[in-house]
Amino acid sequence: MTVQSTRFLGRPVAAAPDGDVVSHDKWALVADLTTAADDFGLSHRTITVLRTMLTFVPDRHLPPLPGRSIVFASNATLGERLGGMPESTLRRHLAALVEAHIITRVDSPNRKRYAKRLGQGIACAYGFDLAPLAIMARDISARARACERRAEEHAALRSAVLVARQALCEQLASEGIDPDGVHELSPLLARTRLMLRRKNNTEALRALLIEFEAAVLSASDTENERHQHREINKNSDRAPVQSDVQNSAQRSVPSDTPSCESLTDSFTEYHRMFPQGASEWSELEKQARQLVPMMGIDLQVYEEASRIMAPCIAPIAVLCLLERFDTLKNPGGFLRHLTQRARAGELDMARLLASSGIIVS
Repeated sequence: MTVQSTRFLGRPVAAAPDGDVVSHDKWALVADLTTAADDFGLSHRTITVLRTMLTFVPDRHLPPLPGRSIVFASNATLGERLGGMPESTLRRHLAALVEAHIITRVDSPNRKRYAKRLGQGIACAYGFDLAPLAIMARDISARARACERRAEEHAALRSAVLVARQALCEQLASEGIDPDGVHELSPLLARTRLMLRRKNNTEALRALLIEFEAAVLSASDTENERHQHREINKNSDRAPVQSDVQNSAQRSVPSDTPSCESLTDSFTEYHRMFPQGASEWSELEKQARQLVPMMGIDLQVYEEASRIMAPCIAPIAVLCLLERFDTLKNPGGFLRHLTQRARAGELDMARLLASSGIIVS
């Protein structure tokens, strides 16, 4: 089904000097191609088809000479050796190999695959030429080595992220915070679980590692703030009343907070739901009440947040949750957490906005 023919694109193979030709191990080539499959836009199933085609070549070493290794097996024969692959699927994989310049077609006048014998040998053959695989050997090998280096870098970054996540979880636990519960760093930990399942996301892992370093520093600063807050409470002669809590929450909003209309324009997900935006806080309040049931948040949870945070702050918190909705496992629980922080006078809206990617100008 294959031929070491005497034709070289219509000329004798003798026109190409064999003495200067270095053949390549076909199985080593296909192994490197498997490693660099993504670089060539090939699936592993397509490479399986190529590997099967190589079984029709009798020699282990493939010469980079066009016309020397032509596979003229029919689709039925190839499909049978591939375990009964449908002909339509086989054609798609063969087309992918041709498009990637791994093989070339040597067509007969009627586009059929066959060989013509001459005595004990073969005069000519038509089918798929595997010589390009050997011709591209250096490029395939270089890309395979580059892929291996990228895989090693990805594995190292993945390990670093795992170590950073464990360190952050231990720090949270030491502060009495359940790492698996709902807290300010829950979105980061949830996003990390998703990122660690993916491949070829080296840059994303590198950015995630920077986030963890910042989160550890932030957690340390928060613990210091809590310690100072406890000292202040110990020396206080009175407990904070509800009005003081609300004033504390309102003071957590940056003094340079822009108008309602300009602020809502910064929220991408909100703008998709309400393209017209909101020109007044009362209008934003109504829109927030429409959003919370869509996000799976009980209306009572939002009303409690609105009572503690103040009506102009609770809608902003809802918009922040909407912006990070894909990374939140429990939006309602997160809103309750924010409400608790507001009740304790620890709600920092500037930090919440920044964690949602909102830049207040």
